[in-house]
Parts: sequence; C-alpha cells; structure tokens
Amino acid sequence: MSERSKRLLEEMMRKRGYVYPSYRVLAEDDPEFLETYDRLYELAMIRTRIFPEKIKELFFICAIAARNPGDASAMKNHMRRALERGATKEEILEALKCALFPGGALSLLYSINSLIEVLKERGPSMAQA
Repeated sequence: MSERSKRLLEEMMRKRGYVYPSYRVLAEDDPEFLETYDRLYELAMIRTRIFPEKIKELFFICAIAARNPGDASAMKNHMRRALERGATKEEILEALKCALFPGGALSLLYSINSLIEVLKERGPSMAQA
C-alpha cells in the first residue's frame, strides 16, 4: 500500500473512529476516488451548517435501521459516534422508533440489539440506563 493510501486511511480513522475493509480496498485501488468519497463524507456528516454532528448521526442510525438493520457493524459505528457527540440512549431509541414504519419491526428490534451491545461496551452503568 502506498504512503498516500496509508495516510488517507489514518485520517479517515481519526475523523470517523472506524475504517471499513472496503475503504482499504479503495485506498489501494484508487486513492483519488477514496479521497473524493471522504470529502463528500466530510461535507455531509462533519461540517455543520444546520444540523450538528449528533443529529446527523441520529439520521444515519435511522437510515441504517430502515434500510439495512442487519448491518450491525455500521449501526454500532454510528451509535458510538452519536454517543461521543452527546446523544443519549433515549435519543438513539427515538431515532430507531422512527425507522419502525419504513423498515418494519425487525429493523427496530435488530437495531436495539446493536444499541445494547454498544452500551455494554461503554460500561455496565450505560447498559442499565
């Protein structure tokens, strides 16, 4: 892997707190493409115009729950980011409830399972809260 690709992945990890295996493939194959993808992520998710990052993460959680609730990896990553940016367990649950109608009951239930796991990672007091 080139130094450029390594730096790009390190920067993505710093900004997001995670790097998916697909990002590694893109970094090796086409770092310019991945840089552009990362820039779009920054504009949509990190830059604050109207909504702060916490709210954007709640949007993201709701979208994953409705569209692909079985993607526990992405769900957990965005739940962690939401919590790190000040979201509460109750706010995440509210976002998940919004996914019930477009995504169905399993979208809600699978997503709550991911939330339970993320809260357990943060300590027993969070999991009980």
